Amino acid sequence: MRLLIEEESAVRAYVRRLVPTWHDVEEIVQQTSLIAWKKFNELDNHERFGGWLMTIARFEALKFRRSLARSPLVFSDKLAEQLADAQGTINASDADRKHALESCLQKLDEKPRKMILAVYQPGATIREYAHQQSRPEQAVYKSIQRLRHKLLDCVKDTLAMGEGS
Repeated sequence: MRLLIEEESAVRAYVRRLVPTWHDVEEIVQQTSLIAWKKFNELDNHERFGGWLMTIARFEALKFRRSLARSPLVFSDKLAEQLADAQGTINASDADRKHALESCLQKLDEKPRKMILAVYQPGATIREYAHQQSRPEQAVYKSIQRLRHKLLDCVKDTLAMGEGS
């Protein structure tokens, strides 16, 4: 149990890079923990627990992604793995990143801010949002993609300015 708790935030961050929503992350982290709990006796070297747990998480995330494979809004497995394995160039705490993101969200106009917040609510999907707004799903997806890039650039700039202070 102690090993699971120590590795949970790292597993959660890793899985978040592989799946589209926080709700999906929670499901996969729970499934990963359950599998690790059941198979813990099969692990011969407890010092390798973190890597073993990440491997389980990767397989669970990829299994989940295969279940979504028919959706045109999902990255390929190869791209998702590359994103998950990529090392960030900005060294910032979760709190710093969260603060920067909140600041950048406030800089958006009201309509785009409401849209991005709506599709990132737990359990929300772009498909549902598009249907509610009577907009084509691909149009909403492209708008969200542009907003995410804009927010990413803003967060990077905000963190970079904070590091120089």
